[in-house]
Amino acid sequence: MPPTERKEWSRRDQLLNKADALALEADLLAYNSKYEEALKKYDEALSIYPSNPDLWAFKAITLQGGLKRDEEALKCWERAKKLDKVVADAFTDKPLEDKPLTEADLAGMADDSCREKIKKLMLKNRK
Repeated sequence: MPPTERKEWSRRDQLLNKADALALEADLLAYNSKYEEALKKYDEALSIYPSNPDLWAFKAITLQGGLKRDEEALKCWERAKKLDKVVADAFTDKPLEDKPLTEADLAGMADDSCREKIKKLMLKNRK
């Protein structure tokens, strides 16, 4: 295709891009402790892409960590686990390690993105 031609995006691609943009907005809002606003953005993204386990997981993290709404968070975790085996394997019904994160754990994550931090925490809890 010559560089002057522009390929039209399919409706599906447009919707997935919109869902990604909403998820990014939600991540930024949650990072800035604007949890209620973040939830609205996650819900908008989920209305477009309800089979995305990452959206369900990040909504759960926002509900649980930011708003202490554990029952709602648990429902989101369950949905994420049904959609993605990796999430299901990382989060089991057994309690997480009793020992809190150490300064070394936190220092090792200082420059990581939010998603990378969560991956590391998930892997730490699998041991």
